[in-house]
Amino acid sequence: MYITPNPGLVVRNPATGEILPAAGAEVPPGPHRAYWLRRQKDGDVTIHAAQPAAPVTKGKSAAGEEDK
Repeated sequence: MYITPNPGLVVRNPATGEILPAAGAEVPPGPHRAYWLRRQKDGDVTIHAAQPAAPVTKGKSAAGEEDK
């Protein structure tokens, strides 16, 4: 499961005790699944089936400019 905290909220991962990053994190299914489902029901997090795609940015490639 990929879990992201809803805007403005701070949520801890019960398995590690660390704060879930704003960009979200991959959380393996296991004994804390019920915790995450409760957080979702309460509106604290959003659960995604897979990691959301990174936004596409326009710009020059890392290899450099094209030949003119």
